[in-house]
Amino acid sequence: MARGPRGDRHEVFRPFWILPLSMGLAGAIWVFVFLYLLTFDGVPARTVLSAAFFVVFFALALTYYGRSAIWVDQSGLTFRGMVRTRRLTWAEIRKLDVLPGPVTVYAIRARGMPCHFTSFFRHHKRLANLLIERAGLASAR
Repeated sequence: MARGPRGDRHEVFRPFWILPLSMGLAGAIWVFVFLYLLTFDGVPARTVLSAAFFVVFFALALTYYGRSAIWVDQSGLTFRGMVRTRRLTWAEIRKLDVLPGPVTVYAIRARGMPCHFTSFFRHHKRLANLLIERAGLASAR
């Protein structure tokens, strides 16, 4: 347990470490490809723009997986995404939908904007169980 953003004791759930690492490595490869393409004359603009697209794509993916985290404390959850941080108290959480598939999506229904996390988060099943238990929800299974 660690100290939370509000001074409470909490648990932190993050994506598996391999995700930001692989996005960073893929991005580095595409930066190399992009720079290598710039050394040639007559490379079509579509090709250079395609390489630039992948550089931006993997940079955004790295930022998303590197910043994403969910803090659970006694009073609720704090979601930190790529751009925003959102706080939900247990009383605000109305429902947890579990959407199974190759990647399980957990959709949290609350007042205002909905939040979600996936099975790419370490200990995602424990996080879902904490949500059900602490928010007083009926099991969504």
